[in-house]
Amino acid sequence: MLARRLSLSFIALAAILTAPVLLAAQDNADPAAAQRLFGLLNQERSAAGLASFNLDDRLAHAAQKHTVLMVNSEELSHQFPGEDPLILRLHAEGVRSDHDGENIALDANVDLAHAALMQSPLHRANILNPSFNAVGISVLHSGSGVYITEDFASVLPDYSDFEADAVVQQAISDFARAHSLPIPKRKSQTQLVHMACNMAQADRIDPKSAHSIPGSSSAVAWTATDLRQLPAGLRSILAQPLAGPYSLGVCFATSASQPNGVYWLLFVTY
Repeated sequence: MLARRLSLSFIALAAILTAPVLLAAQDNADPAAAQRLFGLLNQERSAAGLASFNLDDRLAHAAQKHTVLMVNSEELSHQFPGEDPLILRLHAEGVRSDHDGENIALDANVDLAHAALMQSPLHRANILNPSFNAVGISVLHSGSGVYITEDFASVLPDYSDFEADAVVQQAISDFARAHSLPIPKRKSQTQLVHMACNMAQADRIDPKSAHSIPGSSSAVAWTATDLRQLPAGLRSILAQPLAGPYSLGVCFATSASQPNGVYWLLFVTY
């Protein structure tokens, strides 16, 4: 059994995989074996006191594309020539995550492959990583063996722009309540959303851009994957408490340093 783990990025395979290849892969796919592996993974998680994985179809689709390449190449690899790294492959499937990993294997059957993966420290670490909450599994038969890909991720909530904004506003209100402070008032300032998106395009956190807003007195800029976690600088401002209203801009976007996407945020006081 050959296998290796890598927490990396991913590929858009549309230019590499032709329709006939995908159809052939579907003929060789073994959904029952993939489901068997999913059960084995969650048995390991449960025994370790960890939350079970969710089975994510988008991760499974990414895993299948990669397994097709392994079958066609008759080789185990986490990244073939012309293939994107894992993080980009997951992003191409619409997965929002802040952490990912991959196990690959070739063995006579999935039970033997799983046992071997659990005996390998790096593969075992992926399976028992408490940060991961989802997995996608692909099992393809080739000759007398099976090629396996397990793609893991810490999948983030897929908020709409409105929902993301509401989560941050609620976090600000919850902070005030927890510190027995009055709930700060919010002032609409739609241009802050554009400024937050501009930070993503420039791939740079820039609170100074918000000072161009008339009447602004302070500004905080940050990136986040968990919108409920407010940065220390913002918590310090909110603890004063605020003498006037605040405005907020939230933009989910990718950048050179954040290829899988994060939330870019701007907070302004008056």
